[in-house]
Amino acid sequence: MRARRRGFTLVELLIVMTLMGIMGMYAYPKLRGTTTSWSIRSARQQVTSMLIVARAAAVQNGSEARFIRSGNVVRVTVDSNGTIVTLASRDLYREHGVTFTTGGAARDTVRFDPRGVAIGLTGAAIFRFTNAEVKDSICVSKLGKVARTGCTA
Repeated sequence: MRARRRGFTLVELLIVMTLMGIMGMYAYPKLRGTTTSWSIRSARQQVTSMLIVARAAAVQNGSEARFIRSGNVVRVTVDSNGTIVTLASRDLYREHGVTFTTGGAARDTVRFDPRGVAIGLTGAAIFRFTNAEVKDSICVSKLGKVARTGCTA
């Protein structure tokens, strides 16, 4: 009597590996699109929170605070007794692979007065996020309110 061998043959393993490769080819574009939209969402939430921090810092300190965009880097500063203090700084491209641009009445700096009102805006400041084919935006109203919808221009 011959002993029965356990395991898989080389042909069986090659068939399974080929099927897994084919399934992976179909799944990859969907997974890539999902991770791209996640990075846009993360960047949008981070910028939204930084705008809110800038507005809150202006009210809390009773002095001007700024949200500053320099390329894909954003930071929040506040004027504390004549000294400019940086509260937060983020590189959106390095952290999320997202390109960050302005539109509408936006400039590279949004300033908030001690009441939390945006200074010098003539309309909504629109901030756009782009990563591959996915785009999103947020806006800041003249009153300093940050919104995801209702932006025009």
